[in-house]
Amino acid sequence: MDTKTENSTNNVLTNTFRNPRIALAGALCLGLSACYTNLAPLTNSDVDFSNCREIAGGIVAAKADLQAQVPEGVAVNSLTDMGFVFDGSDDVGMLIVRSLACEAIQVTDAKDTVSTDDNVAFVHVGTPINVANLPATTYSNDSVNGADFNIYTLSYQTSSPAYFGAMKRAGLQNIALNEGIVNVLTDNDPNTCSTANLKVHVPGDSDYALGITGDVVEATAECHVGGADFIANWWSVDGSNRATALSNEVIDQTFTDTAGPDVFVVTNEGTTINKLIGSDRSAFTGFSGSGYLPSEGLGNIDMVAETLGALN
Repeated sequence: MDTKTENSTNNVLTNTFRNPRIALAGALCLGLSACYTNLAPLTNSDVDFSNCREIAGGIVAAKADLQAQVPEGVAVNSLTDMGFVFDGSDDVGMLIVRSLACEAIQVTDAKDTVSTDDNVAFVHVGTPINVANLPATTYSNDSVNGADFNIYTLSYQTSSPAYFGAMKRAGLQNIALNEGIVNVLTDNDPNTCSTANLKVHVPGDSDYALGITGDVVEATAECHVGGADFIANWWSVDGSNRATALSNEVIDQTFTDTAGPDVFVVTNEGTTINKLIGSDRSAFTGFSGSGYLPSEGLGNIDMVAETLGALN
């Protein structure tokens, strides 16, 4: 046994009498290049959204380009995998762009500290993935990973410090606190539930800075006519192979088709998202919709921002 190994072993044996749990962890780490005990601890938070409206859509992109944006071990779904089969569908995937504006958000951390922010916005970008080798989340349809939507997080920006804190504590990657996000909806005809003009702007020099503009089918509290329930998980995996998810149970969401060709995602030349969609301005070429998520009152958990352990 060389001197370095002998000293390490002696330290472990000494620590056994001080703290057996630390000693055991240390013993397991001997000879390993990385050890979870040396990583920053991650904690979960409960999240509740209040009265949110959204715009979401998909833009068809080369699967190889999308695959290059996610860590090794995570498989991007092609359109074929998602059930859209045609000549060439094996080679293309979907870039998901989603923006929400909420009246309030409430976050409860692992120490039961409650934080609330009013009038907040979120903009996130991702791509659908295969989750067969990912740990199970809190919300699922089959106690494994049977969510209706499983999206890898390429970018998740929010104006809410409370929500940003929840994502950071759970270890979600590619996140940013951006208090300058703009999400404005202007009713085109206040007397009817018809269309409204949407303007979303994500300022800054992020590779996923973007804007969304155009007339959308109106989705507000006044125009909410009842909707669907579904589960959506937004994933990430860090450099130490730890998986994190925003596991979200959505209840009674209105989701209506927008005037797809008239709604555009605008990006900055040279950014990653610009290269993925192949232009400075793109319509939603996969699907698009506007939605409204009613509140059940703050304190009813909609989401768990959670750390889930190692990628299988």
